[in-house]
Amino acid sequence: MIKQIPRKQIRMKQLMLLVVSVFSMFLISCASSKSTTTIANGSDLSKYKYVVFGNGDEGDAELSDILMLVQNDISQRLKVVTPENASNLIREGKGVLSPKISVKTEKWDGGHTYITISFYDYSTNQSVAVVKSSGIGLTISHDQKLAYKALKKELDKTFK
Repeated sequence: MIKQIPRKQIRMKQLMLLVVSVFSMFLISCASSKSTTTIANGSDLSKYKYVVFGNGDEGDAELSDILMLVQNDISQRLKVVTPENASNLIREGKGVLSPKISVKTEKWDGGHTYITISFYDYSTNQSVAVVKSSGIGLTISHDQKLAYKALKKELDKTFK
């Protein structure tokens, strides 16, 4: 004998499934990221193939892992050189950049993570480009992941 489930019980299950689905879609839609690059007038990023990392980076000590990831991403696109080697390259007419990386996470008011890289010409200390990204997700960790992924995509576009 097959036991039949009352219609009222089926309707309740369908309603609960609908509520859970809508709530899940709402949570997913709350997560977002954005990124932009601003290049100084007259600057040509294609002439820069080298980078010197300094100690001008900013951010909480707890964000040093993201700072290191950003440095690793930059070093995949530009060759890392020492200040001594940079001076030789500049004398040869080659472009060398020096980035200042800032990573900030808001812990209150819904959270938000910002990553900003200001690229300077190593020989003149003139600002050449600024790459920015931000992310807001469901948790601080999620904010950071979104901002970092957006930054990686923006670096790909900037240093083709």
